[in-house]
Amino acid sequence: MDFAYKKAENCFSDAENYEYRIEALGSEFVEVLKPVAEWVRINDKLRRPTFTARLDNGTQLKGLLDKQVIKVGYVEAAAEEQKTVFEALLKSL
Repeated sequence: MDFAYKKAENCFSDAENYEYRIEALGSEFVEVLKPVAEWVRINDKLRRPTFTARLDNGTQLKGLLDKQVIKVGYVEAAAEEQKTVFEALLKSL
């Protein structure tokens, strides 16, 4: 899967949060994420349904089910390694 990313702006200078634009909608991405994630939660009762997920290495993901943008938060101590692993996962899909 092709993707583009940028560092997400926030008030914490040392935060490791990124926005990824992916080829699939969030609802499609969730389905391929379920087998590799520690957990996935879908909240479809909201006006704009969302998902949140966590990978085994602590990487946090969230997004809207009808959009192609996901927000990814990496643990500060292992951010580079987690980012490499997550991007490899995206490329393999």
